Amino acid sequence: MVSTKLSEGDPGAKYFSREVTPRERAIFEGAITLGALYHQFVGTPIRDPAALERAIEESALAHPFIDEAEAEISETEKENENSYEYPELSGKALTIKLTANYEGAVAEMEMRRIPEIDYPLMFIKSVEG
Repeated sequence: MVSTKLSEGDPGAKYFSREVTPRERAIFEGAITLGALYHQFVGTPIRDPAALERAIEESALAHPFIDEAEAEISETEKENENSYEYPELSGKALTIKLTANYEGAVAEMEMRRIPEIDYPLMFIKSVEG
């Protein structure tokens, strides 16, 4: 994969320890993006899940060094049917997959509900470079 957001001339690089490798930086950028997306979107009212998925993907791609993003919202149900209630996004209903690329090091990251721990876990799927 070729990134359009390589770190050449990265003005933020000077603030990171010189011991931080491109591989570690790719993981960092992916992880910080997942955390930001979770806290930005959980609790959002859901009218059109596909529109919210697109908004999450576009928001992810606005972060530095993120090349690819995919969001999926599982079915959500209203607890009680009345005119004041509406479905809202929960972390357990959200799956996000993204790819971060820093100086050719590529980290594939994911956040999704893991049934055995009933928690929306953020984790590293793979790292190359």
